[in-house]
Parts: sequence; structure tokens; C-alpha cells
Amino acid sequence: MKRTSLSLWIARLLWLAPGLLFALALYLGWAAYWLHRTWQEGIPAVAEITALEISQRVDVTYDYVDLRIRLPDGQVLERKQLSLPHTLAPLLRGRDSVAVRVRPESPQEVVIVELVRAQWRMALIQAGMSLVGGVLLAIGVAWWNRLLRRQGDPAFRAPEA
Repeated sequence: MKRTSLSLWIARLLWLAPGLLFALALYLGWAAYWLHRTWQEGIPAVAEITALEISQRVDVTYDYVDLRIRLPDGQVLERKQLSLPHTLAPLLRGRDSVAVRVRPESPQEVVIVELVRAQWRMALIQAGMSLVGGVLLAIGVAWWNRLLRRQGDPAFRAPEA
């Protein structure tokens, strides 16, 4: 019975990494799709900013906003702890209200009109980077697995004289 080297097992396990990047690209593409749908098809409304939490810590990349949204039909929605990228949150500082789009029953129910274009683009760009990274990593993993299958583990080869 042929013994499989540890390197071969690691090379096979490494297939999980591009799979993870592909899953991340799929999720970010899905998020970008729903952001765009809510932005384009949502009901226009004005939201009152009830709280804005902006962290000054470098290691915190998201800030939070609480909104009270009055829909045209008189219904009031409250959304707590909506995350915003740290670079976009200061645009809301000092504001009492913002224009929003609301699409009830959507995975992305509320978007802030001023910020949604940037958020949509960031999600698309990150999805693209994850996809490209997954492809490049998959090529590298495939090459390594092929090398180990054809030539064996380099650690077990005899040195050339």
C-alpha cells in the first residue's frame, strides 16, 4: 500500500481556500445585487437619524446608525445598528435626517441614498477581488497538487549527485 505524504494531504486540504474565496465572491455579489435592487426599486422616504456611533479606533472598520423611517403610507420603521463603512459614516455627522430607499421584505431593506452608490461599488469591487484571488489561488493549488502527483514529495527525493 502506497503511503501518502503529509504534503499531499496539505495540498488537498488547501483546495478549501479557493472555495472560501469563491463563496465570499458569491456572497458579496449577492449583497451588491440586493443593494442595487433596493436603491433602484425602493420606496423613497426620509429617515430621522436617532443615533450615530462613529468609532475613532483604527482597528474598527464599521460604524453604526439608528434610523426611524416614515413611509409615505404613514407606517414607521425603526432600524437599529445599521452598519456603515468607517469612511462613509462621517458624511452623516451633524445631520438630523437622510433620504433613504425602502424595499420591505428584501434582504437589504433600507439604503441611504447618498451612500448606496459607494457601498454598491465597494461590494462589487470586493466580489471581483475575491473572484480573481480565488482563481489565482486555485491555479496555484492545482499546480502544486499536479507537481506532487507527478513527481512526488520533494522532501522524499534523493539529492542529485
